Amino acid sequence: MAADRTLFKARGLHLRLRDCLVLPFVLLTFASCAPIRIWPYINEPAKGSVDPTHANYVVGPKEREDKMFVGLALSGGGSRAANFSAAVMLELKKRGILQRVDFISSVSGGSLPAAYYALKGHDQFEEVDVRDRLGRNFQQRWLLSWFNPLNIARYWFTDFTRSDIMVPVFDSNLYDDATYKDLNRTGPKLLINATDSGRFKRFTFSDESAAELQSDLPSFSIARAVNISSAFPGAFQTITVQDYRTADTYLHLYDGGPADNLGLDTLYEVLLRAVCEGVRSSGESQQSVVQQSLSAQGKCGHGRAPQKITEVFKNGCLVISVDAATWGVNRDAHRAHTRRVTDYIIDSNVLNATDVMLLHNRQGMLSVFGIRNDMIDVDRFGKFSFDGDGEQKKSYCYFWHIALRHMPLTDKPDDVHQIETSFDIETDIEKDQQKALFETATTLVENGFQQAMGKGERDGEGKKIKEILTRLAVGGS
Repeated sequence: MAADRTLFKARGLHLRLRDCLVLPFVLLTFASCAPIRIWPYINEPAKGSVDPTHANYVVGPKEREDKMFVGLALSGGGSRAANFSAAVMLELKKRGILQRVDFISSVSGGSLPAAYYALKGHDQFEEVDVRDRLGRNFQQRWLLSWFNPLNIARYWFTDFTRSDIMVPVFDSNLYDDATYKDLNRTGPKLLINATDSGRFKRFTFSDESAAELQSDLPSFSIARAVNISSAFPGAFQTITVQDYRTADTYLHLYDGGPADNLGLDTLYEVLLRAVCEGVRSSGESQQSVVQQSLSAQGKCGHGRAPQKITEVFKNGCLVISVDAATWGVNRDAHRAHTRRVTDYIIDSNVLNATDVMLLHNRQGMLSVFGIRNDMIDVDRFGKFSFDGDGEQKKSYCYFWHIALRHMPLTDKPDDVHQIETSFDIETDIEKDQQKALFETATTLVENGFQQAMGKGERDGEGKKIKEILTRLAVGGS
């Protein structure tokens, strides 16, 4: 018996050693196989008629009530963009302008405050609460979630991804499991933007895109839409949604920045549909709606001319762009070799190349809205038109560019241009990046407002912007 027990123990030890050696290979084998599909898609199919949400391109009676159009575009840029966008929104609220916004189009980090405002409503969008929520370290919360045993198991043995782990983080800190049916209908319509990796174009969460996919938008998670909009390639994986028009057809979505990091393309489409009385959505084309309209030379299609903007919005048209792009800081200028520890995992040149592409796209988009390329970081105001008549006969929509790059680069430790694109932001006493962003927003909105008021008597463009801003401020509460 003793010999048998000894043999059993020896065999047990052998088995344990073998298991320890084999287990990693087993895990890798399972990980390399097709994962268990715990949820192959995260959008539900439409069942019969679907009630419209407060996320669509339609300029309806509510938006036309004051005979004025105000669109707000919030750019990408992680927590830097989230806090800067929120700070600008609060400044616009103080001036009576935010409550007059008809549509909010957002990308990546800008989607965090956009969705929060669209859910909570104007009265509950308060500075103390907003600063508390957006000042949280979402990145740290996401990383800590990785140590949850359930997440570890789901990540390695199912189709659960890094992106899926971020959704509960956004829900617990911002959105409380809200879906599109919960959007506040007294506020602006919300258009959150992503990129369709398979079709190389913008994807916007809207009633129109849901109808195209025969999907149910009211039941779709707000946190999920924000997560998709901010799923930066490399850090996060693409997120799958199903196209229910055909069997086994899927869209793979990620960060909206590569398609349009400013969120302006979507507002351009809203306006184009309004002046063209129902122009087809850009979601049906490989080109952006801006490209479509330019290639069509201001035509609505089928030889139809657009209505004048002044006929649709008699009291004016204004698009406000909150642009969180920075000058950036070259920390490698005095280094012969630039490889860092992280470069063994992903080379930083990938990120640098992405920045180059985003800035190039930014330049092209702003030119459409009337900002000259050589004045892109100087001019605050522009204008654009949809009709092709002579200069004197055109009707215009006006453009207000509120950009971090209007501020000079400094050597201060909390300089806004040194805030990296991540979902982590410093709120310490010694280095309060959030405070710096809020102070910058106050300065930029004030400077822009004063410039509009001051230049109003000197040229027609400034006069019109002055009239619009004055009308908005007077009309606000």
